[in-house]
Amino acid sequence: MATVTSWTGNIADIGPIYPMVGTEGLLFIIGLVTWIIWHIIQTKMENKTYEDEIKRFGDTDSLKKMIGMEDPRNP
Repeated sequence: MATVTSWTGNIADIGPIYPMVGTEGLLFIIGLVTWIIWHIIQTKMENKTYEDEIKRFGDTDSLKKMIGMEDPRNP
């Protein structure tokens, strides 16, 4: 990590002034994999919740029949 003693001169000669230089690619890959895994887990959880609600409340047709609504597209 560079130590800046004077701001006069060429900034390119100072070099990077942030920690963990060179790990950007690895951190990007870790973030990308984590993001994809999160989406897979989230999709599975939402599908399970949806299936549980269908078991509990029934599907769209049974709900419409229960509340007295019929699909206007199907006379």
